[in-house]
Amino acid sequence: MSSPLRVLVAVVSRGRSKTLDAVAQSVVDLLLSASFHLVRSVVAQSEETYIRQLVANVSNDNEADVIVMIGGTGFGPRDNTCEAIDGFVERRIEGFGEAFRELLRNEFNRGAAAMLSRATAGVYNGCVVFALTGRPQEITRAVEVLIVPALPEAVARATGRLLSRDSILPR
Repeated sequence: MSSPLRVLVAVVSRGRSKTLDAVAQSVVDLLLSASFHLVRSVVAQSEETYIRQLVANVSNDNEADVIVMIGGTGFGPRDNTCEAIDGFVERRIEGFGEAFRELLRNEFNRGAAAMLSRATAGVYNGCVVFALTGRPQEITRAVEVLIVPALPEAVARATGRLLSRDSILPR
């Protein structure tokens, strides 16, 4: 039997935020209830350099299989998460941002405003990285229906352990 996937949750912010801390705890609770192993929960400064440094350190040290980043994905002047991730990962997971916006349109009736919400995902050194933002309910729902169900296959694909559609190699 393989060990549970290791996940790190990171809040990307210029400072502490009770709202983001509460959302991060909700994400942690969802991941734990899905039988994933929480490595740790951290706050990362919203500068591209710090975001990339976190991803590099976590993946190069083989600390986690997955990083879930919350915050900083807007398109305001202080939002750097998408640029940091998209310009750094080796392979992007193109469908994640599209699926996130579809979730906003369908479940949260965001309509055309959904296109203003950015989310991204990719792989760096075998570590799968997700970055999303939005209202707390939207984040937790996205983790619940988009991230949690996809994690085992995403990690298997990122690490080369997926032989075929139905066969994941043991760790």
